[in-house]
Amino acid sequence: MNNVSPPRTWIAVLLGILLQPFVFLYVNRPGLFWLYFPAALLVAGLDWYFSLSLHLLFSLLCPLHAWWLLRRGAVGQPRPWYSRVWVVVGCYLLLMLTVMLVRTYLYEPYAVPSASMHPTLVEGDVVIVRKWGFSQPALYGQALPGAAQVATAQLQPGKVYVFYPPDMNVLYVKRLLALPGDVIALTEQGLVVNGETLPRERVSETQLASIYAEAAGDSRYQVQQLKQAASMPIRTFKVPAGHYFFLGDNRDNSDDSRHWGSVPAERIVGEVVAVVPR
Repeated sequence: MNNVSPPRTWIAVLLGILLQPFVFLYVNRPGLFWLYFPAALLVAGLDWYFSLSLHLLFSLLCPLHAWWLLRRGAVGQPRPWYSRVWVVVGCYLLLMLTVMLVRTYLYEPYAVPSASMHPTLVEGDVVIVRKWGFSQPALYGQALPGAAQVATAQLQPGKVYVFYPPDMNVLYVKRLLALPGDVIALTEQGLVVNGETLPRERVSETQLASIYAEAAGDSRYQVQQLKQAASMPIRTFKVPAGHYFFLGDNRDNSDDSRHWGSVPAERIVGEVVAVVPR
């Protein structure tokens, strides 16, 4: 069914400010919608990554362009179903709901705030976290109550995860190195798990640090040790049932399970599956 009533200028301007590209559905210019929409998504990503405010340009450009089209009478007749106000608003809300559900239950990006995972991750890197199957589907950083138990088979030594440390509401990103029941010891020669030293070899060094290639489980990664760090006595930890032991790859400059203990499975948000370098 076609809607023959012409679009109203004030509605178009309001939609252009609030919903931006979706205004071009209202004024019956779907081609412009598909031109502006991917551009708006790209700008939103750049805004988030670089902490900019380029999206404000769309709040100005979209309503002005829609107003200009209406002044020229270049909106086309008759107007199809998608040009109705309630459909335009509904499409926008459906998009926002989809984004929210994806970020809550499937994948969510997080920015790395510190140097504790050097050389694997540096400050400002963005990690993409897979959350499906874990027990903390955090919504924009806020943990949701009543989540199901984590699928513990997904927790594998050597992989990197995002989680809430015990008694803390700040998200951390670290590498999992010991499972429930494991005994882990930190020595000058490296990590010892259940009596076996994790294989590692030096790959490079600078005046400040040595970089080692280390392996745990099926994962191979690099860790950093500072040359000026004070020697520490051997420290041994036994991981309680239902808990997991995490360390930062920057072994001499990391706030991790050595300080606040092992992490309960239900506080693990998800696994890092991709890294977008800063």
